[in-house]
Amino acid sequence: MRTGRGSLLGDFLDTTNHWDKLIALMGGMIGLYLSLEVAASVTDNGINGLILASLGATAVLLFAAPHAALSQPWNVLGGHGVAAIVGILIRDLLPHPLLAAAVAVGLAIWLMHYLRCLHPPGGATALYAVVGGDSVTALGPWFLLHPVLTSVGVMLMVAVIINYPFPWRRYPASLTPSPESPEQSPLAALERAGLGREDLEHAMREMNLYLDLTEDDLARLYLLARRHHQHPDPITPEAIQPGACFSNGGTDADWAVRRVLRRDGAQVIYRHLAGPEAPGEDRANLDDFLAWAHHRLEPEYGPDE
Repeated sequence: MRTGRGSLLGDFLDTTNHWDKLIALMGGMIGLYLSLEVAASVTDNGINGLILASLGATAVLLFAAPHAALSQPWNVLGGHGVAAIVGILIRDLLPHPLLAAAVAVGLAIWLMHYLRCLHPPGGATALYAVVGGDSVTALGPWFLLHPVLTSVGVMLMVAVIINYPFPWRRYPASLTPSPESPEQSPLAALERAGLGREDLEHAMREMNLYLDLTEDDLARLYLLARRHHQHPDPITPEAIQPGACFSNGGTDADWAVRRVLRRDGAQVIYRHLAGPEAPGEDRANLDDFLAWAHHRLEPEYGPDE
């Protein structure tokens, strides 16, 4: 039975659909294979098993959770890069390989925190730099460039290409289609609901946890949860059709009505009919429009009027 915090073994929700899981499967195979081909070219004897762990873990993050904070390019490149540098330095400073490996991984975690590039597979990269064998030692500082950054760079390019055709998965997260105006962003909608960026940051600091979510994701999560609480029977994407009218369920000056004009991929083009927003046409992401819409209204005119 699922509890509020998952089972003892950590049975937390996975809300991705079957299509997302298939994309993760294909992306992981292609990205990891190409990266391993690059990494294996570093020595005549093929590839050290430790780099398999490092690149394999990065593949899971890039293709199973492309929007996660730990998966973003700076986290991937910075995490692996910092870990490689630390591993190289500690390997030369401490003669005991096991102690050097432990110190390198610990220091890599500490630095990744402060440099805001936390990336769990970086721990394996630091370990690889210390106990990877003679072929790694012979590379010296060049180990950072090849195989670490070259193989990781290849996987990043594959992640961009594989995820780009799917607007909800585009990598990096900054490529996800966004509203044309800041007023349409999830954080702006959150502020209109009475909360702001500072409130999110305060709550995160109070929890003292590393949350693998962006601020926009947190804002959207809150808005969708509030909408479901107020409206347990949610408006579905299929209901967002030309001519349909929706209200945000606000009161007094916050009450607003929008009429859908058309759908353009993941974008909804609509007209303001009532409310504090300026009259005229506007657009929003489908998810943001669904988070805004609380009630469907029956218009007295057709979609083209």
